[in-house]
Amino acid sequence: MKLTNDPAVTVTDALNTRITVRDFQDMPVPEETLRQILTTAQRSASGGNLQPWHVHVMTGEKLAGFKEDALAMAQAGHRDEPTHQAYPSPLWEPQRSWRYKLGEDMYGLIGIEKDNKMGRLMWLMQNIKFFDAPVGIIITGDKRLEMPQYMDIGIYTQSLMLLAREAGLHTAPQGWWRNWHTVCHKHLDIPEEDEVLVGMSMGYANTDAAVNKLYADRAPMEDVVKFYS
Repeated sequence: MKLTNDPAVTVTDALNTRITVRDFQDMPVPEETLRQILTTAQRSASGGNLQPWHVHVMTGEKLAGFKEDALAMAQAGHRDEPTHQAYPSPLWEPQRSWRYKLGEDMYGLIGIEKDNKMGRLMWLMQNIKFFDAPVGIIITGDKRLEMPQYMDIGIYTQSLMLLAREAGLHTAPQGWWRNWHTVCHKHLDIPEEDEVLVGMSMGYANTDAAVNKLYADRAPMEDVVKFYS
């Protein structure tokens, strides 16, 4: 798949051209475009129409200050207990192999060898800069939510990603911010009863970046779908 910032013209096109972009252009997203994406995303389905997501969108000086403080905290060795673990432990097959392959494919593209632990750590720290995207998003939800509402927030997150592609933008969903919720609560108007669930970088992809050539494999449909008649 050739990475492009051309707008997606169908849902199929949006899904097929969506990747996790980890290098963005230094180009702002028009406020009107951002507001349109967020307005339309409100049509996302949720059980009982609860709409359990709370969305905090940063650009400009606010985003710069947030990133500066987050980086300082990381350099000082601070890291929060995650609000939720990223994966079950131990992870089973075939999910374990899918995760391992994704990591090795990515590091192979950017030339960081397996034994270069510091290099891999430094690369992971790009998360804390929102991969230099002009838009940084933190999505929170009430701590009292149950699993079905987390699924609803996942649906909302997917809506944002597909709508971004329709607008010629790209995204990177980031579970990373579950480990750095202190800085989120410090800089954003997040009520005490809410917890950080996921972040997202959004902007125009750097189409020349090696890391953005990663088009992650997917299992064949037949491996995960059963038909009954």
